[in-house]
Amino acid sequence: MRWRLDSWIMCRRLADPLKKVVIGNTHHLEQKENFIKVKRMNTNEIVKAIDAHHWDYEKEWIPSYIETLEEDGLRAIKNPRMNNVFSNKVVEFSASDPDCRMNKWRMVKTFFGENSFSLWLERSQSSLLSPILKADGYEVTDRYDGLACMLNNQPAALPQNREIRLTDVEDEEDIQSLVEVSSTIWGYQEDQHEKLFDERKSYITSPYRKGGYILARKNSKPAGYSNYRYSSDGRTMFMNGGGVLPEFRHQGIYSEMVNFRLDHAKSKGAILATCQARQGHSSPVLKKLGFKRYAEYDYWVYNR
Repeated sequence: MRWRLDSWIMCRRLADPLKKVVIGNTHHLEQKENFIKVKRMNTNEIVKAIDAHHWDYEKEWIPSYIETLEEDGLRAIKNPRMNNVFSNKVVEFSASDPDCRMNKWRMVKTFFGENSFSLWLERSQSSLLSPILKADGYEVTDRYDGLACMLNNQPAALPQNREIRLTDVEDEEDIQSLVEVSSTIWGYQEDQHEKLFDERKSYITSPYRKGGYILARKNSKPAGYSNYRYSSDGRTMFMNGGGVLPEFRHQGIYSEMVNFRLDHAKSKGAILATCQARQGHSSPVLKKLGFKRYAEYDYWVYNR
């Protein structure tokens, strides 16, 4: 067994600073660097890119307390400072042999100990592991589509809604709004807010970051957030988080945040944007905006 500290995931979704100035209906994006341009990716590469958003993070910035379990066909990430299922995950679990599956499951439970954790499993592997998980009190609570969009096929975005303002999160006031909005959307407990604030601030001020957070406001009120991160090779933008407060939903805010990030990805020379999107929620919106499904995932949590 190898225990490594060189990759991780938290429930955050991160990447390189992005600034936006709105003049009329034109989006102006500041660029810091140009990434390698490649014209196309095959299906296998796209699926790998969709999966990679769980672990393709900036190695220079990964906190020392993050623990990672990596074996052949098994990958899990543990954040001992955040005891929730969003920050502690199994993101890969594949084994065709029943004994091997059981042994790996024991390894996972030993690795997490008393920490609550979730499992993001590709559908075929989820079916194989299902009897073991159900016997231990786990159940599928959501299903996600692995979506991707080739950016050279992406149509131009529609003009922005003037009532919606999107800004890159940079100062402490915006970070606090980000924590409050994301905590409401995802149900984070209040006693975790200070840790979330510190972690967001640490990332946003890091010189190594390849991503960022976007705060959406409607009529000057915080309404939603999203984030993005570029892959280590620069070919892919991971659109790996975001949401809109209930009272602001169905008002075009989510679509605005998607188009904003796609514009940025194209300006950087990325060729692919990916997202693991919840079926029946963000997935239908993304499909309307040009994303296609390449994989499906079951989301398992303990429910006893």
